[in-house]
Amino acid sequence: MRQLILNSLGKIYNKVKSSEYFSKLYYSVANSSYFNSFLEQEKMLADKGRMDAYHKAITAHVKKDDVVIDLGTGTGILSFFASKNSPKKIYAVEHGAIIESAKKIAAHNNISCIEFVNTNSKDFTSDEKADIIIHEQIGALLFDENMNENIIDLRDRMLKPEGKILPGKFEVYLVPVKLKKNYTVPFIWEQEIHGIKYDCFDELKSDISAGYGILYTRPENIDCFLSEPEKILFFDMETMSDKDIQRHFSIKSKITKDSECNGLCFFFDIIFDNENKLSTNPLTSSTHWNIPILRTESMHFKTGDEIKYSFEWKDPADLSTYKWKLLSSN
Repeated sequence: MRQLILNSLGKIYNKVKSSEYFSKLYYSVANSSYFNSFLEQEKMLADKGRMDAYHKAITAHVKKDDVVIDLGTGTGILSFFASKNSPKKIYAVEHGAIIESAKKIAAHNNISCIEFVNTNSKDFTSDEKADIIIHEQIGALLFDENMNENIIDLRDRMLKPEGKILPGKFEVYLVPVKLKKNYTVPFIWEQEIHGIKYDCFDELKSDISAGYGILYTRPENIDCFLSEPEKILFFDMETMSDKDIQRHFSIKSKITKDSECNGLCFFFDIIFDNENKLSTNPLTSSTHWNIPILRTESMHFKTGDEIKYSFEWKDPADLSTYKWKLLSSN
């Protein structure tokens, strides 16, 4: 039933996506439903690298008598970490029904300094401002859970001038990538199956939407990078505005490995502080986040070739605005 509702909402969304109100309404319902699933919560809680990095950061930065806001608390794990440092108050804000599970876990573990608030963060208010905002509003494409919009709103309204956002700093990377053979997914017009050709669909090349062109895969399905990763973006949530996010990127790099290219790998680093960083680089780590591959037509490169590609996102939170292109090669 839930999936039927979401499918129906998706059809409505496609018709009214130009409306900001309906777009945000669809996101709110779909996001709440997704994160109410215990399966998704289990994946996040079982991600040891993620949990250890957050525990280390919260232990280091939440101080005694702090006021803490946990944005999108889910099962409450970040609030529970923070509670160990004897803060004055923790506001665990969550708009989904999963908050009832968080309350149950808190009671079971005798944690009493948390006020659970079942509301959208934009509707949350309090008489006291926060010393620190903790969050994990991070999607596989970093921005696709409305991270910037939600955190900047909460920061501007509810964070003390000297307050901290944890995590607050991020770096975004793109790199040409080859997938392992069994996980490569050619476009329909590239395929020929036992002599049956599909190149009659090559007109689709001109309009590859993000929903069609992005393949989500696991780190172990990545064969290699063809060049050094390109850092396209760095930002600090404590000081930035949404307008500070660069929208267009043109990248040129040298090929370091003879290989076929299947697309552009998107990954990011989460920087808690100088001593604590969590990366989704698929060659060095494996997290619960799937790895987005911005698919391109398969092309072979040799060491020393120059590769050029472009990427843009008019609205980083809206995948329908993502566009990318492999421009040229030697």
